[in-house]
This record gives sequence, structure tokens and C-alpha cells, in this order.
Amino acid sequence: MNISKALVLAALTLSPALCFGQQFTSSSAPEAPSAAKPIPVKSTLSTKVTAPLPGWESSLDRWLDLNSLTYASRYRSTFDDDGARSFNQGQQRIIANGKFKFDKEGRYGIGFHLSSGRYFNWAYADFIGGGQHQFINNVEAKMSPYQLYLMEIVAPYQDGFFRSGGGQVYLRQAFLSAEPVPGITAEFGGIGINHGVNSEATSYDDDGYMSGERLTIKRPKQLWLSEISYTRGYLGDLYTPNFFARGQRLSRSNYWQVLGRKDFGKRIAVSTDYTYSAPEAAPFVLKTIREAILADVHESKLFDKVRFESYQRINQGEYAPGIAWFDGKGYALTVSRDLKKRLSLEAGFANIDPDYINNLGLNVQALVLGLAVNGDQYGVGKRYFVRPTIPLTKAISFTGVYSHTYDDAETRAHSLDVWNAQNLTAGFVFDVKKALFHEPRTK
Repeated sequence: MNISKALVLAALTLSPALCFGQQFTSSSAPEAPSAAKPIPVKSTLSTKVTAPLPGWESSLDRWLDLNSLTYASRYRSTFDDDGARSFNQGQQRIIANGKFKFDKEGRYGIGFHLSSGRYFNWAYADFIGGGQHQFINNVEAKMSPYQLYLMEIVAPYQDGFFRSGGGQVYLRQAFLSAEPVPGITAEFGGIGINHGVNSEATSYDDDGYMSGERLTIKRPKQLWLSEISYTRGYLGDLYTPNFFARGQRLSRSNYWQVLGRKDFGKRIAVSTDYTYSAPEAAPFVLKTIREAILADVHESKLFDKVRFESYQRINQGEYAPGIAWFDGKGYALTVSRDLKKRLSLEAGFANIDPDYINNLGLNVQALVLGLAVNGDQYGVGKRYFVRPTIPLTKAISFTGVYSHTYDDAETRAHSLDVWNAQNLTAGFVFDVKKALFHEPRTK
């Protein structure tokens, strides 16, 4: 597809003259009768259905399902629970997600997900500001000699440690997808993580990735459940988002998940999954059960949607002498409201147990900084959060997030530091797809 041709076609589409569209309309419908000179009306009406106007998305859809194409820029300010600033940066993000189709119906193809960000759960990359030195110095001052020893061992092998700058874009996901039987899909390669109805608060970050295979069955008439999926693969290489740099992981497995989902019409969706995982460089496995429910409650006039999600980690052990990990549980409650398309607002409360960091295994960011693999805006601990979105144009929106820990002495006593005790981000999202693509017009 020629990008310059696409831009020219988009410009023609948005031209004030709309010449072609006007000619098409005038040739396909009679003008209103004039008072000065009546025009006879035919006694029969045509029932012929007119195809959509030619447009570049018509030819594009044959070969490509483009789910999203966005650019975002934001400012981020984060403080730890000692008041040290852990982030003070301008950041940018590029995301492209879709599927190249081998056949017109899209039953066979190659799925992809490209994004910026050097880390498993960071798609944003720094372009101005920075400085985690005060924060890291404060953390190191609290460390025991054994913890300092661990950091010296692990840190040299983690080149991406707190290096999130630059504008590089990585192919995080690239997988073959086949649907030989309607409703039964197999995927193989670099794939995303199936959250079910859970969000990144109690699952893995939306930017996360893995290497492996997934079988998904969506045949509710035969099986009652709307979706059943089985995933097997390797989840790790936290500083290697490029799939081709970790393609050898396709021969290894440290992650297994079985998930079931049921949709009750368009109003309620529920899911549950069992995950068995062995975090990278960790001599143990984690057994976790997750469940969630998402309900449409717009008739209440108070909220449009309500999501409640939870998890239970059901085993415990020790992954280093004197350093144990425990069973645990957590939850999140999120409500949302769309105010006449002028403001979309999400707010809620999350309670993620401190040992959730063990999903990273033997990792500096987990052991020292308390960073988990769920959404980095949540992390561990008790916190409330609010996310406003204000549409400015068809393709540009203002977005922001504010979160703050709440009465979380347990987490502070458990870990060295809570790196995102207070988190504020604000910026803009440019939906490139909406800007370049027009909806095909019909008669």
C-alpha cells in the first residue's frame, strides 16, 4: 500500500468540495420539486442496493485488519512512598496492532503488535527529563548486605534496567493465526496474554508479551461457554520486547493457562482462568486463579459499566535463602461513565498484594524496586485511581491518570519501597487510523 497515495485519497475525502460524493448523490436521487417548475415523480422506486463509494480502505480491508494505529505523548510525574521522585519525564508511545490476511475472510493470516518501549510493561519511551538517581539511592540505603549482594549479581544481566529512553519501535507480537473450523483458532509465535475479563490491574500489563501457542474455541451453541482457550509458552525476557530477538523461546515453556469466558448477551461478561507459571530465573512455580465480571449498568444513570476482578495465588515457597514468597490475593473495582461524549471517566480502587512482584522472578526491579508485571500504573499495594479522557477532535484526545496509595502500611513494611506511591500522567493520544481512514459512505 502506497502511503502517499493513502494521504492523497484521505485529503480528497475530507475536501470541502466533496465533488465526487456530490456527483454520486445527485445522480442517484431525484432533486426536490421546484415550486416554479414541478417535476413529475416516478410511480416506482428502485430497490437496487448501491455499493460503498470506492475508497482506499475498501482495498486495504482485503489484506489487512488494522485494529489500532496511535501516537501518544505525555508527561509523567511519580513519587515513591518516601517522597522521592522516581519519574519526571516526557514520554511518547507508538502502537500499531492488526493482522495481515491470507484470505478475504481473515481466517488465516499473520497477527502483529508493534510498539515503542524497551520493557515488558512499558510501551512509553522517554524523550525528555529523567532522573531516578535520588529514588535508587534511597532504596539502596535501606538494603541489607544480602540484598545489595543480590543486586550486584542480577543487575549486570539486565541491560534494560531503567533504560526506557529512545524512539525505537519493536515487534512485540508476530504470530501465525489459522481458523480451519469456524470458531476454532490456533495461534503460534509471539503472542499477547489473554486477560479474559480481567484488566491489567490483576493480570499482566497490556503491553506484555510471550512466545508460544494458543488454541481458542468460540462455539457457544455447542459448548455454552462463549470462549475456551488454552495457552502454552514462554513468558520472560523482560528487557527484550523484539520477538525476533527471543524467537528461540518457542522451544521452551514456563507458562500455561486455561481460560473460560461466558457472555450473557451484551450486558454481562464473566471469565475465570487458571495460570501455572515459572517466572524467569526463579526456582519455583506460581499457581494463580483469576476471575472477573463486567456489567453494563447504564440504566442506573450513575455508571455505564462496572468491572470487579480478583485473583488468588494459591501456593508459597522460597526462591532464595532467607527470601520467601507467599500465597496471596487481590482485587480491583472499576466504574466508568461517558458524559455525552464530551468526557469519559474511569475510577476505582485496587488492592494488589506485595508478593505479586514475584511474577518477575529473580529480578532487580522486583526485588529492589517492587515493580510487578501487572499494569505499571497499579503495581502493588492499595490505591485509588482516576482516568479522564476528553475528545478534542475526531482523532485527538486528552488523557490522564492519577493514582495514590491509601493506608498501605502492610506493603511498605513488606518491601523496601513503593516506587509509584503517587503517579500522575497527562498528555494526548492521536488516533492515526481515524485521521487517515474515512468510513465508506453508502447511498
